[in-house]
Amino acid sequence: MKTVAIDLGGTIIKTGLFDHDRLVESASAKAASGKGLKNSWPVIRKMVDLLLKDHNVKVKEVLGIGFSFPGLVDSSGNRVLSTNKKYDDAPEMDLTRLAKETWNLPLYLENDARMALLGEWQHGAGMGFENIVMITLGTGIGTAVLIDGKLLRGKHFQAGNLGGHFTVNHRGTVCTCGNIGCMESEAATWRLPELIKSNVAYDSSSLKKEKILDYEVLFRNAARNDFLANEILGHCFSVWSSGLISMIHAFDPEIIILSGGIMQSAPVILPELQKRVNRYAWTPWGNVKLLEARNINTASLYGANYLVRNGEKK
Repeated sequence: MKTVAIDLGGTIIKTGLFDHDRLVESASAKAASGKGLKNSWPVIRKMVDLLLKDHNVKVKEVLGIGFSFPGLVDSSGNRVLSTNKKYDDAPEMDLTRLAKETWNLPLYLENDARMALLGEWQHGAGMGFENIVMITLGTGIGTAVLIDGKLLRGKHFQAGNLGGHFTVNHRGTVCTCGNIGCMESEAATWRLPELIKSNVAYDSSSLKKEKILDYEVLFRNAARNDFLANEILGHCFSVWSSGLISMIHAFDPEIIILSGGIMQSAPVILPELQKRVNRYAWTPWGNVKLLEARNINTASLYGANYLVRNGEKK
């Protein structure tokens, strides 16, 4: 039997067709998350229908649809609970009914960070471990937790998901979530341009010549010994390591998997964060190992496939 996976990202929508644990084919399209999920549904429907048609798969051959969403979700009731400037109309939508009306298939909804963790646990860096924290460093900072082989969800379905909103600077910047000094508001990609431009050294930095201020640019200029780039990078390492240590103290993982676009600089990031974690985390049993995700672009799709094949029908 086949499954269909949908990964609804803030900038990209991905779909995948699975035959058991094999990803037969995936497709992607530019997202318009600011215009809402209702606006995006025709795009999603077209992508899924095309995958089925291209591989001559009938709907009756599909077990269900795994749906990864970038927000807080009630995975038992298949409801989106809260969003953060992405698909803000989603809490009003009955996704179970929509999937039934569109394809006559059951839907399995989960938060995107948890879905990616499932994918890495089953087919990536998390294989062989039962206690994992996963952190995605990107436009925002997403987190998920696996304890004794089970996803941590909590009474209100937000347990483990808000690590990016742990406070690391009580005098810091107001985050989009409303908190002050979140890990995300201090060192996520969306915050980086302001971090750089507000620094007094900006006018004399090579960063001023850059058209786009992202982490690829920051690491490149830091490698050239630009003073400001190295200063900002040091700030980010401090923020990230503080967040990692808080997650370690809260959830007691064996490993932490790091994912996201920033991990293009993994050869620099992993050793530095590992050094800080080893020094400052209170783990008398040993050191939590930091690993790079193996399936950065497809982990959520693999997780969605796993959820369909192992979850309860909705």
